[in-house]
Amino acid sequence: MPDMHDIWKKIEKFGRYGGYGGLKTWVLYTLNDQPKNGAEIMNSIQSMSYGSWRPSPGSIYPMLNKMVDEGLIRKRDDGRYELVNEAFQENLQGQNKSHTIESALNKIDSYISYLEDLPRDKVRQHGDRIEAMIDRIQKLKEKTVN
Repeated sequence: MPDMHDIWKKIEKFGRYGGYGGLKTWVLYTLNDQPKNGAEIMNSIQSMSYGSWRPSPGSIYPMLNKMVDEGLIRKRDDGRYELVNEAFQENLQGQNKSHTIESALNKIDSYISYLEDLPRDKVRQHGDRIEAMIDRIQKLKEKTVN
């Protein structure tokens, strides 16, 4: 059985949401005891949240791919994912570095994935704020055009 205190200390270093809307933290936590495939990871997260949240395949699989690309986890031949301990430690140290545009865009992308997973009625009540954000993103997009 893993030392929960040690795991939470590591996870706390990722910040309040752990990056990628918190999903990254949940994935790292679930893989700490043993390798799992995507469905097993979704089931573990649902169980740990007492049934209040289950990430969709549209959120979990892109996240797993990103984490493989980052070297935090690896996909085994049997389709299960496992932690790469050395990379996990390096990532913790990297959390103290200043933010880059790439990391900011990754976080925005992850938060959008999180919002897409929420029921429509929960998102609808924030429509005005989302519209204001869309306007800001549109202005930002204009900076990318010559």
